[in-house]
Amino acid sequence: MKDFVLKVVNKLNVAEDKDRVSVVQFSRDPETHFYLNSYTTKDDVLDTVRVLRHKGGRPLNTGAALQHVRDNVFTASSGSRRLEGVPQILILLSGGRSFDNVDVPASALKDMGVLIFTVGSRSSDSRELQRISYEPSYALSVSEFTDLPNVQEQLLNTVEAVTVSVTPASPTPTGMSV
Repeated sequence: MKDFVLKVVNKLNVAEDKDRVSVVQFSRDPETHFYLNSYTTKDDVLDTVRVLRHKGGRPLNTGAALQHVRDNVFTASSGSRRLEGVPQILILLSGGRSFDNVDVPASALKDMGVLIFTVGSRSSDSRELQRISYEPSYALSVSEFTDLPNVQEQLLNTVEAVTVSVTPASPTPTGMSV
């Protein structure tokens, strides 16, 4: 998962006036490692991601994590530029079915205009991931997280195509939950 995040960040143009990145991990409780306005260079983001340790744990409260991202990451004080019309993108990596309700917080994020993409492992509920995703087609699956490189290019191409169609020539801040 960490390699996946590193490769995604490597494709971005990270800068204060370009792409912004946040990383949140979750299991029972979400934990924000850094916010959209914490770092303004790609190297700083990559250095921080490299030293992250996998949170692990059960149960997976994906709904609580989505609510946390809505309330704490996609906010102006955390570096979101949603109110300036900059596309907001969430890439959610999930290793299993959520133990809490995902529909209300996912809808709240979509109502804010957040484009949610999901990638789940074999233990995930594909229908749940489709409900969370901005569009059902934005939900991808892998057998194991070691297979993430197989969907990475597809995911990045879809994200790029969607953000270009939303606002041409605009930067794309990205919040990732792992």
